[in-house]
Amino acid sequence: MVLEQMIDEKTAKRDPLKIFLLGAVVSTIAIFIANSVFPESTGLFSIIIITMAMIPLMNRMLHHEEAEDEKMMESYSFFQRYGDIIVAYMSLFSGMILAMSLIFVLLPQQLAQGVFDEQLKEINLIRGHFTFENQFLDIFVNNLSVLILAFLFSFLFGSGAIFILSWNASVLSAAIGLVAKSAGGVTAIPAAVLMFLPHGFFEITAYLIGAIAGGLISAAFLRKKSFKFWHVAKDCALLLLVAFVLLVIGGIVETGIILF
Repeated sequence: MVLEQMIDEKTAKRDPLKIFLLGAVVSTIAIFIANSVFPESTGLFSIIIITMAMIPLMNRMLHHEEAEDEKMMESYSFFQRYGDIIVAYMSLFSGMILAMSLIFVLLPQQLAQGVFDEQLKEINLIRGHFTFENQFLDIFVNNLSVLILAFLFSFLFGSGAIFILSWNASVLSAAIGLVAKSAGGVTAIPAAVLMFLPHGFFEITAYLIGAIAGGLISAAFLRKKSFKFWHVAKDCALLLLVAFVLLVIGGIVETGIILF
């Protein structure tokens, strides 16, 4: 894809602004194409298009990261090795959220509901699923299942977790858009984001880290001469542990501050 080829894997890791803008532009174009070609299922097909567009770049970035990590294993700390790719994933995710939130708010109400129909159904499902008595457990189990899916998709399909991450970005964008629309429009988006930020930061970061762990171990498997495979595997286990702890923190914050 032309847009994806404009940024190589090294630039994506070292220039968060560029990958942030790429996420925003690709999301906008994907929604436009999906709504033009698949108007009955825009919400789902836009995520499929985003996934198809971003997988080549994300796969190259994961392979580059895994190869780099083998060289850095001895002399760099854990967070020095993985900080740049985590920031890159977060930048891409943030670009998607900004673009889709703006689109939701700027579109007329009826059109926005049609474009984000699947996402709105998911929000209503989430609202109705959690019970007050077991709220923390329900939320944690749900979030843990997303983390496991993100890891497995990345492990099996390289950066296939971009589908799970894009879907969650679109659902969060619809939730932000609903709040912003009812509170004044575009100018209310920052306040709407802040409503979901306390717990959302921990949960989203956990998903991103899980996706990175799956992609790295997948890349290590594919590299026949990966002589430090077990070091990479150990790092991936640590990444998953960090993701698990973040989910616990996110669940505690979310049940302590009722937002949804």
